[in-house]
Amino acid sequence: MSTSNPSSDLSPELVRGWLQAHPEFFDHHPDLLPAAISASGKVLSLEAGQLNALRQRNEQLSLKLDGMLESIRRNERIHNAFHQIEVRLVTAPTPHDLLLAATRDPEQWFGIHRATVTLSSRQPALLALFAPPFSDPELHERLFSIDHKQLVDTLRDSPHPVIRVGLEGTNRELFFGSATPQIRSEALVPLFTHPDSGPEGLIGSLNLGGETPNRFLPSDATDLLRDLADILGLCLSRLAAPT
Repeated sequence: MSTSNPSSDLSPELVRGWLQAHPEFFDHHPDLLPAAISASGKVLSLEAGQLNALRQRNEQLSLKLDGMLESIRRNERIHNAFHQIEVRLVTAPTPHDLLLAATRDPEQWFGIHRATVTLSSRQPALLALFAPPFSDPELHERLFSIDHKQLVDTLRDSPHPVIRVGLEGTNRELFFGSATPQIRSEALVPLFTHPDSGPEGLIGSLNLGGETPNRFLPSDATDLLRDLADILGLCLSRLAAPT
């Protein structure tokens, strides 16, 4: 004689139907409910629990979407700022205006403590164009000259920006002058006569200095900085070209 197990005759559909016909069951056995469908000590229906879970999911998705939209808006602001500076570089009527657009504008748009330009000692024609006296006091200590070999050694003979943090910048005064004591991190972006000219076309650097150690970090993306430096290098080369 065999015995049957009553539970083997049960199916999910039968259990669901029985629970729908006896909703008071969970009033007497609230411990069998998941925590997601309990609130303030009161037992809710299965449908209410599911609705609560969906609402939480929607809130999470909404927060994620808000974050993505804010990131998009921030990137748009950054790209617009770079575009404005690049237009100013291309349309600068004088060398001094070019220098001002390359240094003061990044400070104002991006909250950089100090921006300067350093030119190689191999560029006497360019240096002569930027000789003082400056028509605008804002240009004071915006331009520096450095021995070409020292410039190459500092920029590590690479087309990529050099990011230095903390005590790494042992020769900062050559790039930032009297502002050096306030600089805690920096981005030195090489300037070339042409983006594809290679090391032999190096004419200087665009220097951005921050007051905090994390203002510029080696992990930062530098594509837009390189684009800006490419345009500045072309503008400088155009000024130095014989007429």
